[in-house]
Amino acid sequence: MDFRLDLSQNLKLAMTTEMKLSIKILKMSSIELKEFVEKEAIKNPAIEIVYSNKNYSKNKESENFLENITSEEESLIDYLEEQIGYLKIEKDIREAMVYLINNLDERGYILGDLNSLRKSSKIKVDVFNIAFKNLRKLDPLGVGAVDLKDCLKIQILEKKIEKSNIFSIIDEDLEDVASGNLNKISLKYSISLEDVKKEISIIRGLNPKPARGYYVNDNTKYVVPDFLVEIIEKNIVIKPNEDYLPKIKLNEKFKGTPNFSFAIAIEKSVVKRQQTLLNIVSYIMEYQKESVVENKELKTLKIKDIAFELNLHESTVSRAIKDKYIKIDTKIISLKKYIILNSGTEIIKKKIIEIVEKENIKSPFSDEKIAKILEGENFYIQRRTIAKYREELGILSSRKRKSR
Repeated sequence: MDFRLDLSQNLKLAMTTEMKLSIKILKMSSIELKEFVEKEAIKNPAIEIVYSNKNYSKNKESENFLENITSEEESLIDYLEEQIGYLKIEKDIREAMVYLINNLDERGYILGDLNSLRKSSKIKVDVFNIAFKNLRKLDPLGVGAVDLKDCLKIQILEKKIEKSNIFSIIDEDLEDVASGNLNKISLKYSISLEDVKKEISIIRGLNPKPARGYYVNDNTKYVVPDFLVEIIEKNIVIKPNEDYLPKIKLNEKFKGTPNFSFAIAIEKSVVKRQQTLLNIVSYIMEYQKESVVENKELKTLKIKDIAFELNLHESTVSRAIKDKYIKIDTKIISLKKYIILNSGTEIIKKKIIEIVEKENIKSPFSDEKIAKILEGENFYIQRRTIAKYREELGILSSRKRKSR
């Protein structure tokens, strides 16, 4: 083989490997990166690690970074417990409901077998059954389901959707729905393709994972901030959280070996990750300075805008902000919070929350009434748009808010 061709192929392979490693490390959260570096140090004798803070070198996650997390991802358990607080139910039923919501999986489904769950809890059968029934009426619809089919049927019942074959299709034909085998369903139930499409459209409009947008267990949300942000005389000062991440030290004794080459690649990728993140965080903080410093509304900021300003690819920015957090004063905040597709929408949503919080719970405002209140503040929004924003915020309809 031609030497130049061989060299070119080897170089291309090396660059591809390093690029993949760089992308992998960029996507990692602080915790994932720390674990990755520590594991590599065990496998690779060319890597030695040094901790800035000895406390972090312990294999215990001793620092509590959960106390002041603020994120757009609300805890599902907190949200459900809040709703239970409004229910006029007996104490034992309330406690049974709390027990059940602490036994939901990441989808919002009941974790494990209901019978076993009840026996292990030693809750009375009638109390357990009432609590289970009540749980399945809470928002988001579908929570407390035992499986996918059950989840979909809960939503249909609560939404009072009346379609003659929809339950049978869910029970028996979901595979055909997924594969688009409409003719088979049409023949089975002796209904037109148009009717099949209507029923399938309803099914596809349901939420198969009611817990989407929430996190279920606190231990899955253990986070460490990548950067510490201080506000000094209305100026933003950003520092990397160097105490947490171990620093890589290369063992020169292994120079010239594959282990040494890989150790260099890891070191370069970590440095690149930190620099890329610093650039992105600095840009976001400066752009959203009025919100960070003066607590004003966040401005519209899209990933493509950050990518353009920093001369990065959109996918790079998207990977970089995934699972990344900053600490401002005592609060740990997701970087995603500052990505705002439409600041006008955010302002209106905040107004809706304020209006609902001040309403008389015995006579809550309808969507039409909320629209009129907003109109009085020079926000001209259609009723159906109010309904859409309200649902996105997890606020129930006026009828359901009144029944609490």
